[in-house]
Amino acid sequence: MGLRSDIVSIYKQDWKLFIGINIFYFGMVLIGAIIALISPATQGYLISLSSKGLSTGPFSTVGQAYMSGAILYAAMVTFVFNFFVGTLAYITIPSIVVAPWALLLGMIRALMWGIMLVVPYGSLTISRLVPHYLTMLLEGEGYIVAIFASVRQLVAALYPQRYGEGSRWKAYLKAVQDNIKLLIVVAVLLAISALYEAWEVPFFAGN
Repeated sequence: MGLRSDIVSIYKQDWKLFIGINIFYFGMVLIGAIIALISPATQGYLISLSSKGLSTGPFSTVGQAYMSGAILYAAMVTFVFNFFVGTLAYITIPSIVVAPWALLLGMIRALMWGIMLVVPYGSLTISRLVPHYLTMLLEGEGYIVAIFASVRQLVAALYPQRYGEGSRWKAYLKAVQDNIKLLIVVAVLLAISALYEAWEVPFFAGN
């Protein structure tokens, strides 16, 4: 079977799990939005913390890329950060060692997005937030695929026969191989998201 067929078969085999993780992730975003409505101070604190990180913290390279005004450069920096740091370093690699890690990180990230980027706050009016919803959808879907691939590893270790293996270890290794294949889907989604975000963020920030 080719790589494309392998990826399609992964989704066909575990489509319920994939849908479930979508519901989980975007459900957390909605819960975060409710928290922002109940506690605007929490939203303000996280927005301030995020802004400070983009200007002086470890994410300052991303902030500087957007300040440059060069859309393709900003898109490249965004993709590199989201794929290699946001996905590989924060989700995929840790989940190979600690299988539930992907769900935990996904919950935290989705909650923070919901708190900061859904409900209007100060200069973040609804007209500035709405364009960013598509960025959240595209980028979020990229992370969801990464979480889905990592959770499959846990399922394979618990139910190896589901993946045609009698050994938990063999089933787990097979799921890890599938995870690597699905990183291609993650990369495509994050690349599209980065291009859109690089164009959208200046408007979102009101520049």
